[in-house]
Order: sequence, then C-alpha cells, then structure tokens
Amino acid sequence: MKQNLGRVIILLLITINIFASGVEVILDRPAIYKGDKVSFTIKASGNDVQFPNIKDINGYPIQGVSKSSSTSIINGDISKSISNRYSFSPLKDVVIPSFEVEIDGDIYKTKEKKVSVLKPTQSKKGDDFIVELTTDKNQLYVGESTILTISFKQKINAQADKLNLNKPELSNFWMKKIKDNDQYNEGEYIVQTFKYLIFPQKDGNLTIDAIEADIGKIVRNRNSSMFNDPFFNSFNNQIRWAKIYSNSLNVEVKPLPNDIELYGKFTIDATVDKKEVLANKPINLTISIDGIGNIDDIKKFDLNIDGAIVYADIPKTSSSLSANQYKGRFVQKIAVIGDSDFTIPSIKLSYFDSETKKVKTIQTKPIDIKVKGGVVSQPTTIETKSDNQVLAKPETKIVYKSENESLKYIFFIIGVILGIFGTYLYFNKSKFKKEKDNHITQEIKKIKDDKELFNLLLPYSKQSVEISNILKQLEENIYKKANHKIDKQKLYDYFL
Repeated sequence: MKQNLGRVIILLLITINIFASGVEVILDRPAIYKGDKVSFTIKASGNDVQFPNIKDINGYPIQGVSKSSSTSIINGDISKSISNRYSFSPLKDVVIPSFEVEIDGDIYKTKEKKVSVLKPTQSKKGDDFIVELTTDKNQLYVGESTILTISFKQKINAQADKLNLNKPELSNFWMKKIKDNDQYNEGEYIVQTFKYLIFPQKDGNLTIDAIEADIGKIVRNRNSSMFNDPFFNSFNNQIRWAKIYSNSLNVEVKPLPNDIELYGKFTIDATVDKKEVLANKPINLTISIDGIGNIDDIKKFDLNIDGAIVYADIPKTSSSLSANQYKGRFVQKIAVIGDSDFTIPSIKLSYFDSETKKVKTIQTKPIDIKVKGGVVSQPTTIETKSDNQVLAKPETKIVYKSENESLKYIFFIIGVILGIFGTYLYFNKSKFKKEKDNHITQEIKKIKDDKELFNLLLPYSKQSVEISNILKQLEENIYKKANHKIDKQKLYDYFL
C-alpha cells in the first residue's frame, strides 16, 4: 500500500514537472462597451522566458504593459512564472491573435481570444437613471451654432452615492461650455442639465455619439467593524459602479458657398492713431470686428503696402453668450512704417449672413497717411490732344535772360557757394551719420520695455540680419512669453 502511494506521489511530481513549462492567455472580460479598456495576460512558466513585442491589436495601440513574476520550488526544482498584462481599447469586435513565446529554448503558441464590443443600450423612460442628449436645431450650416443639452434624470427614491457624467467628445464640432448645471423636478425625476454651445466644422450628416454615465452605489461590508460605528465602517465600504448610456444624435450640416468660413452677422472698422507721421516712425492701425457667430474662426490679417514695413500683432478675441447667441469682438493691431506717403488699403471680410442666407462682404475705407521729412514722389503730368491721344507733357525748360550783366556774377557766386557746401557734406556725411546713430543709442539706453525697443528697431529690420534676429527675439518675448535676453551692448556697437 505504501509502495503504491509512493509511486502515485512520484508520478504526480513528474506530471507537475512536465507541465511546469507552458503558456496561457487570460482575458479579464470577453465583452466591453465602446470606449472601455480590456486587458489580457500572457502567463508563462519557465526559467528563461522571452515574450513577443506587442505594439497593437488589429490596429488598436497597446496603452499599457505591466509585468509580474513568482517563483516556486517543487521537489527541489525551481520554477518561475512570469506574466505580462496588456491593455487596449477596441472600437469594434477584435480577435487577439496567437503569439509565440520562447520558454527555455522551446517555442510555445498562445490561443486566440475574441473580444466583443457591445453597442451601448440607451437608457429609457421608467429606468431609475436616464441620460438624454438634445439640440436646439438638427439642421445647420458650417459654423452655425446650436445648444447641446445633456440631461441626467434620477428617480426621487433611487440611490446614487456617486455620479460620473462623461464630457461629450465631438470630433467634428467646436464646443464651448456655456452654463453651469441647472436642477429641477420633472414628474418622478430630479433633472440636472448641462449645456454646451457647439459649432460644426465640416458639412455632411454628422453624428454625436452617446455619452456614458457611471452610477456608484456604496456596498457596506457586514463585518466591516467590530465597533459597528459609521466612521470605522466607512474605511471598508466599497463602491459598485453601473454604466448607463444616452441616446445618440444625427445633425445635418450644409456647406457654406465660395469657401466662406464665417457664419453670422458682423461689422468691421479700421482706425489709426494718427494720419501724419515723421519718416520711419510707426503709425498704429487697429482692426475691430464685432458680431454674432463663429467669431473665433476669423483669421489674422496681413497687409502688403508698397514701400512700407508692416508688422501685424496676434489678434485677440473676446466672447460671451447673451440670449443664447454667441457674441464676440476681434481686435488686431498692426504697425506700419514708411519713408514716404502711403495708403492703408481697404480691409475686407466676407461671411454668410444668418438673416439673408447669402454671402455678404463688408470693408473699411482706405486711409491716407502723410509722411513728413521723407521722400517726396513727383506726380506725372499728362496732357491730351484733340484726337484723344495721351502724351507726356514735355519738359519745361526755364531760360533766364539777363537784362543785367551783374546777374551772371550773382549766379556764379551762388554756384560756388553751393559747390563748397556740397563738398563739405560729402566729406562729413559719416560724421552726420554718427551723430544720428548716437541719437539712436541714447534712445536705446532709455528704453526698458521690449515693446518700445521693438518699435524703435523696426525701421532698421532690413538693414542687417543681426537687427532682424533681435526683432524676432523681441517678438517672441512680447507675444510668446519667451525670455530672450537682449544684449544692448551689441546694439550700441552696431549703431556707433
């Protein structure tokens, strides 16, 4: 009897040792809802285990990998068990394929595992908890807004210790929360609402997917505390979660004609701080747009003015909601520097009018700027003949007739004086330039603000790469919150 028992034990140990090396796949759950995460574990037993490099499952990327190991000793033999746990979020049914795992020099293959992605079941009237999605309008133009309302309904006598209501994820809409939640009674339900203003960004039949709400209920442990005290029991209580889903919505979005991107009603204005300026000094242009609609989609304006340097600031947009209408103001400032008279051209804005349902173009008036001390351009004079031919007016020659011989000597003396003065200017131009530049260095010394330094150097942006680079650094300091240190000594050396 003892001999037979010994043989059985030996046979059992041999069997355990035979199966000590192996591999298996464990799936945490065979079915999930869309958006949920599923995990599978590859468990291998052996001394030397090489797992495959898994990056995705049917195109769905692996979001996390965790490893664990354990060691056991059976009949003097040491056996290791190593596990790799992989997580991913499939959007439709997938099959986890077979993988090869090398264990102690041998190749083992895992079994395939299927994961089903279930379609969310919409909560319905009569349930303890309901989530509903509604919009003010189901037919829109691109850029036209509507209000998306999320309503969470709970029966008065239904228990919910925790509530996690997921924020909607809209891939084809721009979304802005516009109101904190309201609460009111509706029959046997307590209703909370959350409102968002949404703007479709593309045309077509767009879908707003169902959203998920997680309802948590506290499950109390019967033996949670020997004192039977709520304070001590709370440490051992657990929350059991249940998921509910809303309905989905379909929205028909019509395209805007002529590649227009703006929808609503707008006004535009352009003003300057002055209409007369010294040569190479900036005038500041302000473009203001007010209106109702998707004002956030207005693009930055870039002006091209011949013979002038133009620098456009980054636009600033402010918005608010009034009577369920999205209102806003767009402001952009532009600095313009010229050495002769110039004109700021008309600035145009086209949009799809929400009232007339037609494309409308609004524009500002051109603004003439007078530049003092700069280059004066001479107008071309033309004259017409009787046969409607246009001819350039011949150059008028002025002929001086001397009635007195003394005039010759006067003109001769004036010519000599002008010649001497011109020669003096020629040989001393570097001195005048230095005095002018010394004035600039004095201005640089007084400046302590990046914006003022930027405006001072802007007229010299085309003189050298060095000045251009400094202007770029100043721009990043002003508008991108960079922290470039400007070496003023280099500027002094440049202008001396």
